[in-house]
Amino acid sequence: MMRICGVELSGNDAIISLLTVDNEIFNLPDCRVRRITCQNPDTVNDLKYFQKTFKQLMTDYQIDTVVIKERMKKGKFAGGANGFKLEAAIQLIDGLKVVLMSSSDQKIHLKHYPLPITFAETGLKKFQETAFVAAFSYYASKHVW
Repeated sequence: MMRICGVELSGNDAIISLLTVDNEIFNLPDCRVRRITCQNPDTVNDLKYFQKTFKQLMTDYQIDTVVIKERMKKGKFAGGANGFKLEAAIQLIDGLKVVLMSSSDQKIHLKHYPLPITFAETGLKKFQETAFVAAFSYYASKHVW
């Protein structure tokens, strides 16, 4: 069974969506949280608390891979400094496989292995769509075209 957590970093929040796959059937398990917030990413204690909370959630749901939607470092749509701090905190969690996936890679994977349902049919909240797409596109990338 494959267990994936899609993540979109937005401001001080890590918005998450869980995806499990068993025998090519995917499921969106209920999760006790939809987002994890770091109150002040400029303080070490808050970053450590965010990291500990994220790690515990991944352990509790037995997540194999975390897929973060990659943000641009420069330009009009560049990510903010706080988001990059949260990204680093997640990447530095021992024993957790973390993958950054660009929008262009997501589009390529979804072109070859499209979503079998519309997002509205998932039952997730609208703000979780980017995290869900990140998780599903990682799953799609594992299929040989």
